[in-house]
Amino acid sequence: VLTFCFAGTLQAEDWDMYITVDNQYDIYFGTPTTTNFYAGGDNDWQTVEYVQALGRSSTDYLYVATASDHQTAQGFLGTFTNTTANDTMSTGDTVWEVFPAGAYAATNPYWSSAWPASQMPTQPQVDTAIAYAEANGLWVTPTAVSGYDNDPSTSIAPYLTEWGWIPFADIELSASWIWYDSGNDPGTISKPAPLNGFNHDEFLVFRVAGAVPEPATMALFGLGSLAALRRRRRV
Repeated sequence: VLTFCFAGTLQAEDWDMYITVDNQYDIYFGTPTTTNFYAGGDNDWQTVEYVQALGRSSTDYLYVATASDHQTAQGFLGTFTNTTANDTMSTGDTVWEVFPAGAYAATNPYWSSAWPASQMPTQPQVDTAIAYAEANGLWVTPTAVSGYDNDPSTSIAPYLTEWGWIPFADIELSASWIWYDSGNDPGTISKPAPLNGFNHDEFLVFRVAGAVPEPATMALFGLGSLAALRRRRRV
């Protein structure tokens, strides 16, 4: 993903974010290779947290680091709105990528053992994971399971829900529970992989890329003009 930064042309943008993760998360903003702003975190999957980030660059990447207890169930559900650009995206949209930091010796200091259950990475550990994943092309698409969204009317038969039948407030009904699937757990009769409790190479880092210039902007750049950048449309 190409990201262009021009001094004096980047718009400061504000974010409203509603999120829950089973079990824990931290939200950061930054560049393709490091974080430079911590927005907030939580470890209670039964509640929806509101996290606000003000004055972020239009080229900032959004990162969500997560960890679970490796038991019962795990997942990430949320809706993220750039209020400046009037741009909303939710988990399950195609803009999301994920990196399983526990799968690599360079990003898992406990290697060759697993990353410990219920332990969040520090910001420097997240930065190491981001840089390593970017340098080695290791970002992949997270997995969503059909029916496991924020709409209680959606059928998940023959499976059972772990998170109840009441929608999580302020999160879009269409938002899906997502996670990384290591391929090492087949799931159970009641819960499918990767939402069934299991260590799928945690800790995980999810991301959404920042703005990229549209073709007209790139043409102006070729002529030496500093054009305003516009955040790419979310899907």
